[in-house]
Amino acid sequence: MRILNDRKERNLLILTLCALTILCVVEANFDIPGFLVDTNASYFLTDESFKRIVSGLCLSIVAAYVFYLFIDFIPRAAAERDTRVVLDSLLAAILDAYSRCRVFGRETPISHVDKSVLLESWLCEHKALLKNRKVKFLPLKFAMQTADSRLEDFRHALPLAVSLSPKHAMQWLVIIDKVRLLAENYALQPEVSEEQFHLVDTDSDDNPLKLYKSDLNFRLLELVEQAIEWRGYSTNESG
Repeated sequence: MRILNDRKERNLLILTLCALTILCVVEANFDIPGFLVDTNASYFLTDESFKRIVSGLCLSIVAAYVFYLFIDFIPRAAAERDTRVVLDSLLAAILDAYSRCRVFGRETPISHVDKSVLLESWLCEHKALLKNRKVKFLPLKFAMQTADSRLEDFRHALPLAVSLSPKHAMQWLVIIDKVRLLAENYALQPEVSEEQFHLVDTDSDDNPLKLYKSDLNFRLLELVEQAIEWRGYSTNESG
């Protein structure tokens, strides 16, 4: 829940709960504890003017927080959630083309991509596969093609990331850079003859795509790592 995860929101909630607790204590008119009888504290705790001031102040804090929730926090949280859906879908488009290894993956509308590729388990699993170079060439190629076709979309989506926070904007800029580096390989694929095609997924020195595939693997690995950062997952897992 965002109220508990965000430091500012958490502090506001704690302040409001404290004010509500004090308000309940003041309005309940509990008896003064024996150790406070005939002390300056007992004078303030029993003085009606002081109690009205404290009660009014606490009530104002609670009321202000309720108005804040309904007028600012809830609408803003809904808008930010919708913004995250757009940005997450755009990022998932590249990973979905890689995951499902589809020739026309780059033509899939972002509203129809499979966003399960942004789950922590999927990202960490494929981060490990990419690190160990256990991914075939075609999924890497389709991810690269989608990155090329979506690069401008990533750039144009930067204002959406800025609307979330400066931290999100910085992370999105890094993601744009990784998408660009992956997309730059689009026109660099070496020619492969029919006799050599069976070698594209081997480590043989006769493989004409050995270095090219290695570059694609590395660039997609960088993007997956940034997707993990974007989603807020721990980077220690599957490291």
